[in-house]
Amino acid sequence: MGMKHDILEIPSSTGYWLVRADGGKFYEDFFLNNFIAISDNEITLSMIMECDFESLAGNVIEHYKRLYSETFKKDWSSQQIAHAAGRTQKFIDEMNIGDLILVPSKKSTTFLIGVVTSEVYEITEEEVTSKIEVNYSINPYLKRRKVTWLKEVSRNEISEKLYWILSAHQTIFNLSEQRDYINQLLAPVYVQDNLCHGTLKISKEEGLDTDEWYELYSIIKQQSDNMNDRMIVKSNVQSPGLLELVSNNPITVISTIIVLSGAVMGEIKIGGIRLPGIIPFFQTYRKEQIEIKKSKKDLDMKDEEQRAKQLENQRAELELEQMKDDLALKKLENEAERLKVQLQISSFDAGRVFEGQTQMDSGDVQDEDESGQ
Repeated sequence: MGMKHDILEIPSSTGYWLVRADGGKFYEDFFLNNFIAISDNEITLSMIMECDFESLAGNVIEHYKRLYSETFKKDWSSQQIAHAAGRTQKFIDEMNIGDLILVPSKKSTTFLIGVVTSEVYEITEEEVTSKIEVNYSINPYLKRRKVTWLKEVSRNEISEKLYWILSAHQTIFNLSEQRDYINQLLAPVYVQDNLCHGTLKISKEEGLDTDEWYELYSIIKQQSDNMNDRMIVKSNVQSPGLLELVSNNPITVISTIIVLSGAVMGEIKIGGIRLPGIIPFFQTYRKEQIEIKKSKKDLDMKDEEQRAKQLENQRAELELEQMKDDLALKKLENEAERLKVQLQISSFDAGRVFEGQTQMDSGDVQDEDESGQ
């Protein structure tokens, strides 16, 4: 009986946001206390809720501008009011539970990636100041949303197509048009809108010559032919660079990733693929990591540990062999292995997953389900 394999499914309705932590100043507070926040404490949630939306004929941004205008009167220019109103409207009305958040650190050297797990809430100023002494900057903003952090990725793992966001000054920026570049940071293989995406990293420094490109595409073509399938290939021309494979059949994408990168992802069979949403996927990942650590700890004797490793390797080899037989990959093996070494191909698994997040509980998953994400 083949084991089932989890592939991340990202709901079509997911929103994508860049949220700044005041130039990275509150990056640690956001991370350690699992939240994001926006400024302008003077504009309270009750003020926002009490305003008469209907009188403005559905023009919600004008409602926010009026609030800011009345609160800050002559201290702020109309441009400042417009920026602040837009920021608050996005945070309150446009962001949803289940949306993905990207938070840059100081100088944007690293980025936190997380999922929104609550509606907007407001804390008191006493709750901000009553914390015990800490060695990071405490965020004073009262309007917040809870976030489950998934990963931290470094700047050099982010697509150059996203670099422009580093110079954008808005506190909150809608990244929905760039969603593919965010998604590929989450997992080497994912599904969205019934399409499976897999990303390979090619690390050969001096770039690929025409023969190497031909050989690479030939293997991909043979692979999709074996599956009676068609695959779209998107390449990032820079080298080292990323190669994205897209198909409506996850088996085609996964088997090609395995053949070209040497990754062992378990026995993959039609019907043997589970598609959990974002938070359940990472919960399973963390659970597996904890179990792996526990089993390693329980093995006191070195020979036992070695024997366990051998069994694990044998099992992985058997699973891979079985899959190769099923997918008629034998003839590609030597060619793909040579190319893997020559082009330094690996599956693209960006950043590091946070393993010890205590906030991951059934309530988070419930929130996500209830929101229809």
